[in-house]
Amino acid sequence: MATKEQPQPTNVAQPEMPMQPNAYQAYPQYAYEDPNKGKAKMLTLEYALAMGSAIVSIMLLIDIITKVFGLWTNSTSMLLRSVGGFFAPSMVTQGTGIIAASVFAVLLAVLSLVLFSRVSKAVPEREGYTKRTAYKLVTYGGLAVLIIPAVDLVARLVSIFINSLLFIGVGDGGEFYKSLYLGEFLPYALALAIVATSAYFICQIVKGRNMSKALSLMLIVASSVVLLTGAITIAVKAHDTGSSVKTIPSDYSPLKNYQDYSM
Repeated sequence: MATKEQPQPTNVAQPEMPMQPNAYQAYPQYAYEDPNKGKAKMLTLEYALAMGSAIVSIMLLIDIITKVFGLWTNSTSMLLRSVGGFFAPSMVTQGTGIIAASVFAVLLAVLSLVLFSRVSKAVPEREGYTKRTAYKLVTYGGLAVLIIPAVDLVARLVSIFINSLLFIGVGDGGEFYKSLYLGEFLPYALALAIVATSAYFICQIVKGRNMSKALSLMLIVASSVVLLTGAITIAVKAHDTGSSVKTIPSDYSPLKNYQDYSM
């Protein structure tokens, strides 16, 4: 019986594929990152600026709070040009002093936050820096500066309490107590709270705990609230009085009408 031959596979020439050139393998690119980015370059100077900015912001807040409450109790004139203090900006147009000082306080608080952040990143790399005289001088100096306004505010609060006892039973004492407690006691108490909180944070820094960020954030929040409150207060008072905004003549003497234009 004849067997059926199986078909044999035929070798078919396959078309040659063109050779692909070897793709160029680029070397991996590594972005150079400055290891000192965001760190203080002049450590002591930036630390001193950070502490100084925080202290000046606190001093401005003390005066601004007093002036804002004074507007509500009519013990502060709307002609106020600037808030008292050496660092407060001097304005020409009436009613702009509180806003200018508030903005200045906010900017100083933000500046202290940025500088404290840079210092905090650089200090761990400087072994023994917190034991140096320059660091201690700035830290203890900031704490010492806050003692003076704290004692002054405590003395004012105690004097208000004593004065309130002296006027017990006096006829028509309602306005007196309103001015005494709403115009003086309450703003002094709030200012003392800010000073005491700031002093607490600096004390923690002295003890080795980095509370600089908390200090700056507290000042940013406080100054922002005071700025908003001051703006609303001035707007309300200006519309209530209906007085037009005037500019002070260039030949104005600070000794003239001192009560209207000074603290």
